[in-house]
Amino acid sequence: MADRENTAPTEDHDLVDQLRGQGILGPFRVADWAALSATGSTRARNEDRTLIDPHIGAVVADGMGGHPGGELAADVTARVAFAHLRGLREATARALVDQATTEVVRAGATNGYHRLGSTLVALAVHRNHVVVLNVGDSRAYRLRDGELEQLTRDHSVRAELDAAGIPLATAEQARVRLDALTAHIGQRSDFAPVYQAASFSVMAGDRFLLCSDGGHGQGTAAAMRRARGAPTGAAACRALIAAADVAGGRDNATAAVLQFESDEGESAA
Repeated sequence: MADRENTAPTEDHDLVDQLRGQGILGPFRVADWAALSATGSTRARNEDRTLIDPHIGAVVADGMGGHPGGELAADVTARVAFAHLRGLREATARALVDQATTEVVRAGATNGYHRLGSTLVALAVHRNHVVVLNVGDSRAYRLRDGELEQLTRDHSVRAELDAAGIPLATAEQARVRLDALTAHIGQRSDFAPVYQAASFSVMAGDRFLLCSDGGHGQGTAAAMRRARGAPTGAAACRALIAAADVAGGRDNATAAVLQFESDEGESAA
């Protein structure tokens, strides 16, 4: 018979202090943060928006390219999401998505736009973890011990086909636009909204990167290598934007970075 779990409080306070000192138990704080956005060389205006606060988190919104009002959609999406970051949990993510969609649809009707939409990726800072929410193809990554991990899955035809195991060649033969979004903020539907929300652990030294598709989709490998080795959040953002520019600057590119360290001045929650 397996031993029963022993949940009695530990008396080994030296070990607990050591683990906290190593940034394993937390709590944590954002010690370095930065955000940067660029229009690129082919777009007439920047339809990306980003907001960041080290005590709350960050959001990146990308207005739907090629549709009038993309800037407005991104503005509204970023503002609504940022206002809800403090309370963002997996259980509250749908309320945020619903509210953002309602506001985007209302803004479109007020300004005469019939198709208004934006992607969204948001990261909420908590004491021992983060909550990441995404709709569309803007992404979140976590850099830990030199390894870069994608935390989100794109809501696009390409990603959906890949998840279903359907060969991309089949879709290409059918002339399906692989990069077309399958979900976005502002999407009217009789079905439950499509989004992804999850909690992720934090360790001292973790760096989280949020970016629009113009950031991760242009020269991805080179961009991520440069951002991974950058000494600061600002340098990581510059590296990502520079790589997108070198790749042709075909789209707006936006990046936001938050790096965590152990908050030694606080006691664990």
